[in-house]
Amino acid sequence: MSPPSSLSSAERYTVVVRDEEFTLSRSQLEFDSPNYFTALFFGDFAEGEHKLTTIHVDRNPTLFAIIIEYLSGYPLSLPIAPKALPRTMDTRTAMLALADDAAFYGLDKLHSLITSPSKPNIDFSWTGFSGQVVSFDDVLRGSLPDSVSYTTSGLCSFDDGGSIKPVIIFARNMALRLVGNPNLDKSGRPGPDPRSSNSSSDDDEPTASYRLLLTRAARIQLERQPRRYSCSLAFEFDDDDKPNPSHQALRVSALPETRIRVDDGLGGDRNSQTCRLEQFAGCWRARRVPFHPVFDVPSDDKEAELIFDRAFPRPFEDAARRTDLDRTEFTLWADELLFVITGRGFIAGTLQLRVKLLDVRARTRASVFDSLRPPYLVD
Repeated sequence: MSPPSSLSSAERYTVVVRDEEFTLSRSQLEFDSPNYFTALFFGDFAEGEHKLTTIHVDRNPTLFAIIIEYLSGYPLSLPIAPKALPRTMDTRTAMLALADDAAFYGLDKLHSLITSPSKPNIDFSWTGFSGQVVSFDDVLRGSLPDSVSYTTSGLCSFDDGGSIKPVIIFARNMALRLVGNPNLDKSGRPGPDPRSSNSSSDDDEPTASYRLLLTRAARIQLERQPRRYSCSLAFEFDDDDKPNPSHQALRVSALPETRIRVDDGLGGDRNSQTCRLEQFAGCWRARRVPFHPVFDVPSDDKEAELIFDRAFPRPFEDAARRTDLDRTEFTLWADELLFVITGRGFIAGTLQLRVKLLDVRARTRASVFDSLRPPYLVD
């Protein structure tokens, strides 16, 4: 790629990608900064008599050509057209590689653009939520758009019309624990939670409650949120249950329409294995707990029953030496989650917040282990 004639030699910076030369201007290199290039060309390496103007990297040059278009200010239309991709990659492989390259070059905005869900192209007001999507990493860092802030309704956005709606939060790679309601009656229906002063409160989960397992550092970041906002905030952590002291369990709840997609490791169309999260939890509690009588699954829950049986083909009670803890909870690996943060009111001047799940794409432990096997060893 030849440099524009308007650039002087002092403004030219050359990036050699597998013997293919690309010449960029300073404005291109600083488009998504700080990054790998600004650190090399304009950081400590740029000091002294021998100013660095050329670097060599062993990455894919076809993907780098796409990155240069982005650094030039052109909008990146996703997914990338097949003609612009490396000949040895299909679209999915190329998009994963492009995300890896964006991370390698330190182009945080490009990486977020590739990996974050796109803003809904429909009016989302009818759902009761904002059409704006923010990443959970940005929530932890407090790096939120100007139109997004904590209110008495939770983490919300403000539109031009003055309406306030909860924003949708996108997260990746988190463990989701299901904790069974121990107060099940003989019919398999949940009874009131004795810990609650109000048995009709919406704090009670019908068959199970849910926890997102955070690292200790992530919990500290959440607890620091009040320092950035005018009101004091409090998230609900499960401090009484710490099987792993390095993780902190954030209590979350599910809406009636919350969906879960489970990859059971058996192949097939992953999107077809979808059901309501409460249906999935209900099948687990009703059909896989030894001390609980089995009852007929309603016809509208047959799909959830099938999904559960495919994900867990061996009944819990058949496994040797299982403890009561194994029977009352289990954990899925959530590759992707969508949720909202809503307000629950004030206690002693502190705004209490609740996390409500909207959509979960998860894998079982067996599926996670199976993914560790080299492809050529898979039967």
